[in-house]
Amino acid sequence: MATASPLSASAMSARLQARSSPLQTSSFERRSNHQISALDTLAMAPASAMSYSSGSSSPVPASPQLGQETTNTSVQPSPDLLWGRDAPTSSPTPLQLPDAGMVTPPSLNAMSEAIAMSKGTGLMRRLSRGAANKLSRRRTSSTNVNRRDQSSGPVMMRRRSDSQGGVDNTRDNLAFDTDENEDGDDSVEMASLAGLDGTKDGCRTPGSVSTAASVNIAGVGPVIPSLLQRGTTIIKVTKKKRKPVKFFLDIDAAKVYWDPTKLSKRFYIDDIREIRTGVDARNYREEFQVPREMEDRWFTILFADDGKAKGRRVKTLHLIAPNDYVFDLWTSTLEDIKGYRIDMMASWAGQSDRSIKAHWNREMTRISANRSQSEDDGRLNLEDVESLCHKLHINCSKKYLRSQFAVSDPDNTGSLDFAGFKDFVRRLKERRDVRDVFKTIASDEQAGLTKSEFLKFLQSTQHIETDSDPVLWEGVFQKYAKKPKAKTCEMTATEQTQPARIKLEAFTAFLFSSHIAVAQGNTAAEPLERPLNEYFVSSSHNTYLLGRQVAGESSTEAYIRALQRGCRCVEVDCWDGADGRPVVNHGRTLTSKVLFSDCISVIGKYAFVSTPYPLIISLEVHCGPEQQAVMADILRSNLGDRLLSQPFITNSLTLPSPEELKHRILIKVKGSEEMDECAMVQDMMVGRRQRSLSSPLSRPVLTDDSVIPTIPPITSPTPMSPIKRSPSTVHSVSSRRQITGGTGTSTSSATEESDSRDGTMNSDRNRKKKKASKIVKPLGDLGVYTRGQKYADFVSAESRSYNHVFSFSERTFENLCKDTELKLQMEKHNMRYLMRVYPAGYRINSSNFDPNKFWRRGVQMVALNWQTYDLSIQMNDAMFAAGTDRTGYVLKPKELRQAKHSMNPPLDAFTAQTRKEKKLVKFSVDVVSAQQLPRSRGMSPDQSIDPYIEVEVYCADDKAKGGAIGEGGLDASARNGKFGMGSPHRRRTRIVPSNGYNPVFNDKFVITLETKFPSLVFVRWTVWNSADGRTYGDRNGALATYTAKLSSLQQGYRHLPLYDSKGEQFLFSTLFCRIKKEKIVIVQRDDAKAGKVESIKQFGRSMFNRTMSAEKRISQEDLRRVYP
Repeated sequence: MATASPLSASAMSARLQARSSPLQTSSFERRSNHQISALDTLAMAPASAMSYSSGSSSPVPASPQLGQETTNTSVQPSPDLLWGRDAPTSSPTPLQLPDAGMVTPPSLNAMSEAIAMSKGTGLMRRLSRGAANKLSRRRTSSTNVNRRDQSSGPVMMRRRSDSQGGVDNTRDNLAFDTDENEDGDDSVEMASLAGLDGTKDGCRTPGSVSTAASVNIAGVGPVIPSLLQRGTTIIKVTKKKRKPVKFFLDIDAAKVYWDPTKLSKRFYIDDIREIRTGVDARNYREEFQVPREMEDRWFTILFADDGKAKGRRVKTLHLIAPNDYVFDLWTSTLEDIKGYRIDMMASWAGQSDRSIKAHWNREMTRISANRSQSEDDGRLNLEDVESLCHKLHINCSKKYLRSQFAVSDPDNTGSLDFAGFKDFVRRLKERRDVRDVFKTIASDEQAGLTKSEFLKFLQSTQHIETDSDPVLWEGVFQKYAKKPKAKTCEMTATEQTQPARIKLEAFTAFLFSSHIAVAQGNTAAEPLERPLNEYFVSSSHNTYLLGRQVAGESSTEAYIRALQRGCRCVEVDCWDGADGRPVVNHGRTLTSKVLFSDCISVIGKYAFVSTPYPLIISLEVHCGPEQQAVMADILRSNLGDRLLSQPFITNSLTLPSPEELKHRILIKVKGSEEMDECAMVQDMMVGRRQRSLSSPLSRPVLTDDSVIPTIPPITSPTPMSPIKRSPSTVHSVSSRRQITGGTGTSTSSATEESDSRDGTMNSDRNRKKKKASKIVKPLGDLGVYTRGQKYADFVSAESRSYNHVFSFSERTFENLCKDTELKLQMEKHNMRYLMRVYPAGYRINSSNFDPNKFWRRGVQMVALNWQTYDLSIQMNDAMFAAGTDRTGYVLKPKELRQAKHSMNPPLDAFTAQTRKEKKLVKFSVDVVSAQQLPRSRGMSPDQSIDPYIEVEVYCADDKAKGGAIGEGGLDASARNGKFGMGSPHRRRTRIVPSNGYNPVFNDKFVITLETKFPSLVFVRWTVWNSADGRTYGDRNGALATYTAKLSSLQQGYRHLPLYDSKGEQFLFSTLFCRIKKEKIVIVQRDDAKAGKVESIKQFGRSMFNRTMSAEKRISQEDLRRVYP
């Protein structure tokens, strides 16, 4: 995923002047200013809803009023001139990760849920909301509110409205510039945080509202119209009513409020996720049935809600401005303030005098407005410095701050001038851990790194192949290297010829850059040219829900968030609407409804915003025939040519690749009865013809270890004997049959449910009770490469059609895996065909299962509840978060997609082909330090942070004693020594007391483990806070976390981004670690152990053959046909 390109200092200055000066807006083409007419008002809402309260003012006039001085002098007062804004485009805008709790909140169990439903909906709603809101939510205290009011900027990384970045907005080039060139011509660009400067590949990306807030190196804030501070009346739209409300901008606290007496009637500008206007907000306008002529004045504000009101962690505020003038004032001002505050936070991380001067000027202006003339001017006392550090979220103890202040005040005056303040800041931001690394690689620490030393560091320490792209790394060196600055007007010949070097400050900035991101993949993206069934697919369950499964809210916003995070399989549950229009909701629950047409419209718009690879829409159809036909029409009309309605090649035996399906939308739906009959007739006529080799979409035959099995023709004898057998015999024989390629299309016994409800395994009974499909042909025809199929067994003709998809709930899947032979059949099935697994119905609080349990069986679509940011979602994000994996597709491990050849007897072939050898995986993690750790919710400003780090390793193997061995730190794993699914290996660092700003741990962990699935090993770092600075414990909750796939982790020194319990990335909180990985080797068993294992296998084979001979033995010819 491309990262934002940094701006030059001159470009930053130009953009700052363009934004800060009201004179620059004269080129903007002003819209016509018009009031909301009485006709518009009446058309939008009933008269009762539109009556003004006694405290409301009349709509604001269109003419500008002169501004008044604001109390916050970091921003400029100005006449209320109309500001320009970017024209909305049709491109959708990304959104940050959805909020969710890392720890699953308490909720009702299945029994209490049933009791509650029997007592009526009122009680049900109270119980559900009470469990999720009251038990898991703290009341917002006035102390927390006051602390937010005093903040200088955001802590979390909110994606800008015009950013098209990926899921993870990783840091790129931490705010940094040099002092060697005061004109800034040769300075390293400042504050280029990926996704924060609104650029991609050096170009402005389209979006709802421009957020081109430049890096503010002068400390001059944006112009704030006084009209917004005095309040403007705007129409507030909800599902129940629309009424005029007066909104105020509090620039000192950087918040917007519409009722100062209620905390719920306000939001902070730092919490704004996105401001949508025009076509980007059209789905909401149409949902609330607001006339088309008001689209130009409609804007929707999405903001994070820490209170999690009604289970929603992101709230939406829908507004209609009275005229274009007020519309532009609000949208432009909010975005500019947000950008300015981010810039000020980013500039604090800079190393130059200019960035320090910006904060000095800001504090001096603030102090001069509050102090009398008799007090000291032009100096900051200890109280002022402590206040500034709190505003900048510098969480270190007062003792540490006072010690640094005393060193910077050698004369003991009790205050600092600018020189002393600059010394204090440099001491506070000194990275001794980075200096120690720098000393080991630079021959001359004062002069800096030469080019050869820099490249050697990349190759030997960072394990980067610089020779593969020398131009790139030459440019990186030139970016961070500086030539010595002349001390006099004339430079000697020796000074002129001295090579450029990278100084310590530039080296620190480089370590934060995207060039060495911790989970960065290959720069050259490999095409996804394998068949679709050979990939893991990022999938969501009940995507339409924002929160709980039983009484949550259904919204199109949930689809937007999932698609912006790279989801490639979304679910739509369709039910008959009362007015003839199908609706989407969680049926037979108290969840709200949303129109099917609105969902498909939003899906079509955002389908490829994060990746061009195919999107799968999984339909769960509960509609009658009439509204099914309506659904088919909606899909075709909204998705157009992107909807795949015909196969590329008829009678194919394999699925196309994601590369071939780029920008295509696939529908997963069960086939119609008419379609099933036609498919059977077609199979009899055309046989089992393979894909034409002359086709441009055909693939070369894989002759090494992936062979398409031979398919018996229709006219050949059936592999199974036609004589009548007992159910146990059928089960025993069918369990051992290998799954082969099959019919050209899928036959289906589709019902409303997606799999076998009771998880039974009796194939005869399932076939006898085969029901006719309830899906109409226009809708069933859309299931081209992803046709839903009711599970009967893994050996029937339906289970061997190349385009079928089995869907199982986690419980049904687990029941199937209890039978060893069925489990092996399932794994073999998933090598050739698609499968989807979703959470069980008892997970009413939207919790999740361990995805590794299903990935290790080769399940392609492991659908999770994305509403909850628990460990499962963290692992899912890690699976699809690195390099080319950001496409939403990850190539499955070789052992899960390619069968191995074997010379064993046919009856043992299946087991031999699916056997996986264990591998030895060894790696080390040096937890060096942490930077600017956040406070947990509820901590007082004076409470110190006593951090320690836990490193956990998760794998996809069954629990076994001694599966993992660790060295270093404190072992916090399970006492029984078992390692595997649900039992990670865990180690802890030492506790660093009273330092949340720059704690140094220097703990090294070496971990060795045996696993069959090295590509399914995950590592999680968790930052905890000790309750007393001496003991370990987690009762205060985790401060931050980061999860990565081991195979994606890059080696060397890396800064790890940290995320909160809702999945949002902290702006400047990081872990600094060194990672080393050794080559993976196959575990060699000793002869004695291997002999025991072989004896057991021989005994099993003899018993197996004896059982077969007692019943009906399969002919060798049939076995060769079934086991090629």
